[in-house]
Amino acid sequence: MNITLHSQVKTDYYNKMVYKIYGDLNKDNLDDMVVVKENNNDKHNPYLLEIFFQNKNGSYQNVFSSTKAVMEKFPYGDARTEAVLEDLQIKNGVLIFRNQLLKGNFVHKFRYQNGDFELIGYTFNNASAGYIEHIDYNLSTGDKTEKHTAYETDKVLKLTKTKNKLSVLPKLKDFSPLEFSY
Repeated sequence: MNITLHSQVKTDYYNKMVYKIYGDLNKDNLDDMVVVKENNNDKHNPYLLEIFFQNKNGSYQNVFSSTKAVMEKFPYGDARTEAVLEDLQIKNGVLIFRNQLLKGNFVHKFRYQNGDFELIGYTFNNASAGYIEHIDYNLSTGDKTEKHTAYETDKVLKLTKTKNKLSVLPKLKDFSPLEFSY
């Protein structure tokens, strides 16, 4: 197995455990570990995401570290937020980030494949003026659905289905939640 550490991050400052989840990410039938820690000594409360693959002897090897994959709790240095990591889970080998927005949410799904964590799915829900906007994009197949639904009647105002398969999938190492919308 070829494993590469994607970034070197000083982890000493991240003093509060926010998430610690287990699940098989690299299809070796061993539960890997994903950790999100917060630095609550910094006014922005940045987060550190770390991914560890479990070895056959039960030890864990750090294969990924990022301070930008999870948005800071307070990007402006005060109580204002733009996106909050609401849930983090591993399901069927896929790492799923669910972020809460002021008027909606978005979900990013990453799979370990081709020696990297690649974005394979994106879902967005937002309360817009007069309608609820929903986007579901399967980056692996290229299938994308965009739907606008009226608040009071649930009438579908717009339904668009397109196919846009990317030749290269976005990588977790380059990922920042608010910069990835499709």
